[in-house]
Amino acid sequence: MGIFTKEDTHGSRSSSMTYAWRWKRQNGLQILGVALFVVALVTMVLLGLYAQAEKQIVLIVDGKEQTLSTHKGSLQEVLDEHSLSLKPQDDVSMSLGASIQDGDQISVTTALPVTLTIDGKSEQRYTTSRTVSAALEGWNVKLGQFDKISVPVSSELQSGAEVAITSAVPVTLSVDGKSKQAYTAEKTVEAALADWKVGFGTHDKISVPLSSAVEKDSKIEITTAIPIQVTVGGESKTTYTTERTVESALSALEVKLDENDKVYPGATTPLTENANVSVYRINKFTAEQEIKVPYKTIEKEDSSLLKGKTKTVQAGVEGVVIHTLEKVYQDGEFVTKYVVDKKVKTETKNEIIAVGTKEPVVEKTFAPAAAAKTTSSSSKGFEYKTVLTGVAATAYSSEQPGIGTRTATGTTVAEGRTIAVDPNVIPLGWWVYIEGYGYRKAEDTGSAIKGKKIDMYYDSLGAALNFGRKSGLTIYVIGPNKP
Repeated sequence: MGIFTKEDTHGSRSSSMTYAWRWKRQNGLQILGVALFVVALVTMVLLGLYAQAEKQIVLIVDGKEQTLSTHKGSLQEVLDEHSLSLKPQDDVSMSLGASIQDGDQISVTTALPVTLTIDGKSEQRYTTSRTVSAALEGWNVKLGQFDKISVPVSSELQSGAEVAITSAVPVTLSVDGKSKQAYTAEKTVEAALADWKVGFGTHDKISVPLSSAVEKDSKIEITTAIPIQVTVGGESKTTYTTERTVESALSALEVKLDENDKVYPGATTPLTENANVSVYRINKFTAEQEIKVPYKTIEKEDSSLLKGKTKTVQAGVEGVVIHTLEKVYQDGEFVTKYVVDKKVKTETKNEIIAVGTKEPVVEKTFAPAAAAKTTSSSSKGFEYKTVLTGVAATAYSSEQPGIGTRTATGTTVAEGRTIAVDPNVIPLGWWVYIEGYGYRKAEDTGSAIKGKKIDMYYDSLGAALNFGRKSGLTIYVIGPNKP
């Protein structure tokens, strides 16, 4: 127990600790130096490896090149490294997740935003094409022959560009009755006509307003106006009309026609350019005229009277006939007149004279007349009461308007017999002999037949006109009985 003392034990532990401290002190600097060397060596190795992993690539964006250095392994990492972003619509020559190698060339075509409007409906689209036509093809938008586009298809596209397309619609176009199918992308009728190069004058007529919208399968009817010359009541003017008949043109021009008015050419006549249309204003007025009808002297044989003796059995009464005349005026000027009615106001009563036949009286008597001459039947072959010289003659016909076929004495006109006379010169109902023309009978009167004038009747108006006017005729006034 006395070998291991406390002091001995304590002294031995202290000696060991001192030795360790002394070793660290002597060798610590060496250990630190080795550690620093190892760290430096590892750093150099890592730097060499890092330098060996650096890659260079060429990025071409819309034709512009730039060289990028990177240690990244994929294209997406490189883009992120350089803060470059791509749109989903951009066109990239390799996928974003693909590995890159040193010296790679990567092409990027950025997609441009374009506002595409088709028939009023708009949407934003993207395209990597750089012309309008290529973009439309990429979008599978087909442009029709007559469709309208807001920009030329060959023009270049810019970011934010606007392209508007209006689809053409079929329209039935009719011009003066001739129809065809036309296509237009215009919105109004006026614009469509300009697009078709269809001229529209101020006087032309169109079935729809120019400002109206053009719709699919709509119909546009145009009637072009033509110039015509219109004369109404003697006043002429040139006007334009879309009507195609005389009647419809006058109606459109608000020319009112009275029942007696005349229109030339006829109402249903088709109109052509520069046609002449005349409206004659016809006015008719009626008037009454009293016509005196001389009585006839009728001789009756009376055996109780001596030859040469006469006796009035019945006094003659002059008749009066009221003629209703219709006077016709055209555009204010007198044209003609017609006898539209005859009324007897006073009946004619013939004079009856008894002529003696009792023998032995042989003396013949004649009606007294101024400047009367008598002749024997041996010189002319007939007996006459009066000779008229220097007589003027004209001719008339029932073919003339308003003449008619009834005479003032109530007989029917007959060529070669009837003449009109002045009853104060030649009694009505008496026969005459006209040198160069033969026997005629005084059956009619006329307002222009006064004094030593006669009017000879012909059936044909042409013959009456050809007769003209004769003068210097000699007429033998015979009496009521034809020789």
